[in-house]
Amino acid sequence: MNIKTKLYSIFLLLLPSYFAVGQTNSNLDKEVEVIKNYQPSISEAYKIGKNPVIDDTASYTPTFIYNIYSNDIKVEKNINHFPVVKLSSPPRELSNKGYAKAALGNALTPYGELVINTSPGRNTDFGVHFYHFSSRPNIKLNNDLKVKAPYNKNMARIFVKNYFRKSVLQWDIKYQRDLISYYGFPGDTTSYSSFEETSEILNSKQAFNNASAGFKINNTNTRARLDYGIGMNYNYFWNSTGQTEHQANYNGLFTRRYRDYQVSVDTKLDFFRKTGIIHNFDSLSNTHNNYHAQISPEYYINKGIYELRAGFNLGTIINADSALLWHISPKIYFAYHPIKGVMTVFAGSDGGFKANQYKTMVAKNPYIDYNTDMKPSEEIIRLYGGFKGKISRRLSYLVDVNYSINKNEALYFQTNTRYTTLNATDSIVFNNMFTPVYDDLNVLKFGGKFRFSSPRTTIDLKGNYYIYNAENFELLPHLPDFDVSIETSVDVTSRINATAGASITGARKGYVWNDYSDNYTFPVNNTLFEEYDLKTAIDINLSAEYKYSKDMYFFVNAENILNQNYQILNGYNNHGLLILLGARVSF
Repeated sequence: MNIKTKLYSIFLLLLPSYFAVGQTNSNLDKEVEVIKNYQPSISEAYKIGKNPVIDDTASYTPTFIYNIYSNDIKVEKNINHFPVVKLSSPPRELSNKGYAKAALGNALTPYGELVINTSPGRNTDFGVHFYHFSSRPNIKLNNDLKVKAPYNKNMARIFVKNYFRKSVLQWDIKYQRDLISYYGFPGDTTSYSSFEETSEILNSKQAFNNASAGFKINNTNTRARLDYGIGMNYNYFWNSTGQTEHQANYNGLFTRRYRDYQVSVDTKLDFFRKTGIIHNFDSLSNTHNNYHAQISPEYYINKGIYELRAGFNLGTIINADSALLWHISPKIYFAYHPIKGVMTVFAGSDGGFKANQYKTMVAKNPYIDYNTDMKPSEEIIRLYGGFKGKISRRLSYLVDVNYSINKNEALYFQTNTRYTTLNATDSIVFNNMFTPVYDDLNVLKFGGKFRFSSPRTTIDLKGNYYIYNAENFELLPHLPDFDVSIETSVDVTSRINATAGASITGARKGYVWNDYSDNYTFPVNNTLFEEYDLKTAIDINLSAEYKYSKDMYFFVNAENILNQNYQILNGYNNHGLLILLGARVSF
């Protein structure tokens, strides 16, 4: 490097220092507009420079005044919809270990309930549940007679959950015992007194017992293409008059997921064994078995604005004493979402057999003739459609219409039977149990549901209107033209919650068949029926709960506060006003 080059380099290095020294005592008082991109920096980061840097020991701190004039920049808002992230299993909820409830009410009504849960463990949850409710009300019948109508409900249950890495196994063991009395009578006072002397049924007691045990296993691995849920259950039902029913049940749902759709198969199998019941085919009281099987394959696709489920139900009932029964019907559900989350238009079809086992029919009508076996019913097809959605964030709705074609639908009536006594005189005995008669019945139903919810108030309103068309009978007992119900819950304060419910069931008809023939035949002659009016039933219930502390509540329940003497079934009136006062303790 020559001498000129060296001098030129020194001059360039000293030139910035010259200007800096010249401005050491100067203040910058200028209005500047700073336009620059945002440069993020990492605090305390250590940087290694690849080029040599001059270490200038002189430090100068210029002072200046500046203003930044900011303007809002309009940015178009775009919402990106991200796919839902599925967890391998839902989070475990931490809850209290259980609670105890107890109450007393009028009509000698005690109530008690106890639930005990173990703390959620890593692999197992365990709990027990005990329940008792009984009452001895005096009920006024339509003939102005007051009769005692005691009833009793008891239940004991053990439930277990076992958690595995990719599945959950649930066990359930339960025993239930319900006691009733045959207190109902639709006739006049004279008939009641006469029947009371000769009847072995009036005011006699009945006890229904059911013991069950079962398990269900579900897949929780959401990444698996094959999803499954398998359950098996056994029920043993018996009563105090000697009738028994065994039921073994299997249910399995298997779903195979593909990229754009999924295919599922729902399978069911029931086995029934009954003893001490008059068989519905051969009219003999003996032991008889039957089977009910069904398979329902289904294809499902969801394209956002619409979803489709398409398949069919294929079922059979096998009975050694009757012909093999088959059923097939389309199982379709289509939904269109013109406004996502606001309105959904849907339509579909379904159908299948109803086994009508003794246990379920007793739950529907506990006063049926305990010697009578129930025929299976068939819903040949059910067509439905409607729309649902939200009017606002707090108000949701559902409006639908259903039309079903049913075969062998059970209708219930009572009988007057004439028999000859030992002294060759005729006497008429009234049977206050209900006998089923079967008819093909088509039902058109218009329904609606509305729900309002806010942080402190919830209101549910629903109603249905029915149009019936039977093949053989113009008389359809116990079928109302409409029903309406409303339920509301309000947090009055942070400590007080009030709940109210009301239901209205339209007027119905009850019939007693005067069977004076030697043989019991299908009652096609409507002139043999004695007609009774069942007035519109209005039932209003109220309850309130006071939170005394974190773990203690006091409550009051009032049922049938209007003290309406309406009939549940023909001749069987409901109890009057019932008030319960009690407390609940959580632990």
